[in-house]
Amino acid sequence: MRHEFLDKHSERAGPLHRLDARAKTVAVALILLGLNVLRMPPAWLGAAAAGLLLAAVIASRLPLGYVFRRAAVVLPFAVIIGAFLPFTTEGRAVWYPAAFGYGALVTAEGLRLYATVISKAYLSLAYVILLLATTPFRALLRSLAWFRVPAFFLSLLSFTYRYIFVLVDEIERLQRAWTARYFGRRRAAQFRALGPAVGALFVRSYERAERVWAAMLSRGYDPNAV
Repeated sequence: MRHEFLDKHSERAGPLHRLDARAKTVAVALILLGLNVLRMPPAWLGAAAAGLLLAAVIASRLPLGYVFRRAAVVLPFAVIIGAFLPFTTEGRAVWYPAAFGYGALVTAEGLRLYATVISKAYLSLAYVILLLATTPFRALLRSLAWFRVPAFFLSLLSFTYRYIFVLVDEIERLQRAWTARYFGRRRAAQFRALGPAVGALFVRSYERAERVWAAMLSRGYDPNAV
């Protein structure tokens, strides 16, 4: 099977696609560093990063939804992880919610930090998606090798990229089996079948990994030489 959910548009001939992968890697790394090195960067920096991202997506001739919708996957995690920041950050009080005789102080600085964490997570992932969408993965690995990234790390990235599609194939097979055994609106039956399905996915993935590892060793792969 062929999956293109990671670098679907990387083989296009847009302006950003033609740039050297090393230049794009450095640019994205510097942008991520600028966004995340400061605990609470100024508002103009975030606005500039968002504007630059929009301009880069338009210049690369990528569908706007491809980058921005995919980056939204990080929002639920960022919202949950930073949920306590408005209550634990010192500053000017703006709200005091209370329930069952207990209350918590919400500060303006905490709300600003909360919004900053969410926006930084979203923009960081969007830039990474943009890099992957305009750079073939093999070119990205070569650029990392040029920067003297350890070979073990490059090997790990390469294996992860290659065999994540194998895992997706296993998930699709289970999904087809699930559809063939359609449970309708019987929620209880669906939840009872969910546990065995997840267990089967784990077992299949583990067995496939064992077979792949044995095949690699039989073809002369030496993990100590990486």
